[in-house]
Amino acid sequence: MERVRKQQLLEQSIYGVIWSVIFFLPLIGEYFAVSGGLEKEEVRTLVRDSWLGILPFFMLFLLNNYVLVPYFLFKKKYWQYTLSLVFAIGVIFLIVPFPMKGRFPKEFRQEPVYHSAKESRRNQIIEMREKARKKETANWELPDQVKYPVEKFQRPEALLKPVPFLYPPITVRYLIHFMIAFLMVGFNIAIKLFFKSFRDEEMLKELEHQRLQSELQYLKYQINPHFFMNTLNNIHALVDIDTGKAKSTIVELSKLMRYVLYEASNKTILLKREVQFLENYIAIMGLRYTDKVSIEMKFPIEVPEVQIPPLLFISFVENAFKHGVSYRNDSFVRVIVQQEEGNRLTFRCTNSNNGRADEQHHGIGLDNIRKRLRLLFGNDYTLSITQDKNKFDVLLIIPLL
Repeated sequence: MERVRKQQLLEQSIYGVIWSVIFFLPLIGEYFAVSGGLEKEEVRTLVRDSWLGILPFFMLFLLNNYVLVPYFLFKKKYWQYTLSLVFAIGVIFLIVPFPMKGRFPKEFRQEPVYHSAKESRRNQIIEMREKARKKETANWELPDQVKYPVEKFQRPEALLKPVPFLYPPITVRYLIHFMIAFLMVGFNIAIKLFFKSFRDEEMLKELEHQRLQSELQYLKYQINPHFFMNTLNNIHALVDIDTGKAKSTIVELSKLMRYVLYEASNKTILLKREVQFLENYIAIMGLRYTDKVSIEMKFPIEVPEVQIPPLLFISFVENAFKHGVSYRNDSFVRVIVQQEEGNRLTFRCTNSNNGRADEQHHGIGLDNIRKRLRLLFGNDYTLSITQDKNKFDVLLIIPLL
């Protein structure tokens, strides 16, 4: 949301800069006009008329940008937007008229620049000849081939007449104004759509992130009831066999529940805490079986201070005990966790195959794990599940967070 607010601020800043430049341009023209010799009063009148000419466009921009586009165009009310825009342009340009011919100073409208330049040149030549006479210069006249007769610099009668300032007909003027207004509105819509696309993209990312979090939470809650159901069944079996072991198992179960309820709700957890959770779970499961079941654990002696998603490996270990252990045949479960080069973590779980590997391979838990891995890492992970006549092997390689 912070990025959305920054984009909105940037959009408003662009509008502010553009209109500041538009309103400042007449002042720049005033500076050059005064430097060129026009009277300040005349120039101020021109600046005022320029601002009055800009005012309808500015009013139209405010109406379109903050009312028509948000309430009609972005809500897909295209006919209402078009009719409202045309009506607004007509009303604004009728209520706030443009500067007319009478607003321009009379001298500015009638005095031709060509005539003024000719008269100035004639005065310079006359002044040069007067200076030559005073100094009694022998050859003060110019040669014939470069002589400029005074008659040529006298103003013809046609130039002495006032030259009216040419104005197009009123219909043409308003047609031009309407075209400029529609171009300005189009430019305004283009900017708004440009920034709206960015805001929509940010909103989609935020919604996608929330959806992923909800789905991950749902998958995690799917795991927890299954896990506790199996553990309680184990404790129930121990009550009649060994009461002491059953009590110690309940203590271990309380540790597991504390981890699941208070720590596994985080997005990531320390690898050390996840390893302790696996050790406690395997210890509880080992109490249930006889010596015919070989249980091996290989975890790092010094667990690195790295983060991983919680409850990512427990489903594999659950399936290994559920489908790979037999009370009649020799069975084994091996769990290995180790850090690899390239900031990656390897998890391997191998169990004996007692004829139920198909159930283990196609269980709901593994489908949930695959889905969760895609949500968490995209394609940046490796999950390999293989089986043969004697064993079922799971290899998972994930990047460390």
